[in-house]
Amino acid sequence: MGVPGPKLDTVHAHVNPHLPLVLLFDADCGLCVATTRWLERRVPPGRLRALPLGRASAEPSVRGTVRGRDLTASLHVVLPDGSVRTGAGAVLAAGRLVPRWGMAARALDHRPGRALLEPAYRLVARHRVRLGRMLGLPAVCGVPRSPRPPRSPGSPP
Repeated sequence: MGVPGPKLDTVHAHVNPHLPLVLLFDADCGLCVATTRWLERRVPPGRLRALPLGRASAEPSVRGTVRGRDLTASLHVVLPDGSVRTGAGAVLAAGRLVPRWGMAARALDHRPGRALLEPAYRLVARHRVRLGRMLGLPAVCGVPRSPRPPRSPGSPP
């Protein structure tokens, strides 16, 4: 029997604070880029490493960890122990690193808290292009949107 790999999508209490959390972001999405830049300005140096999705498969430190995952489906972070958090869990993991926000992120970073926040995360992710436009951010987003069902002739747009 093989050696089991790291447990995925879980909270780990014993994370090496000397290694950065790797945030995988969509460099073609204005809201994603703006959020990443906001984090980079606030997180203490050396605690966060932002990596565009297009470079993840070529980056040795995360390549094996993210292989086979649909990185465009939601936000992903790779914790220093090699585990992966997605969606609201990824937001909370990154939020833990932000001074004065970390306490709120820690308070919500448990199974019920993530379950409560996941629908809000999904709503923002689904409408990120529209939200980006409302905020005056670039509207280009390389992540494919969910296909709409075909309209029947004569139906309103």
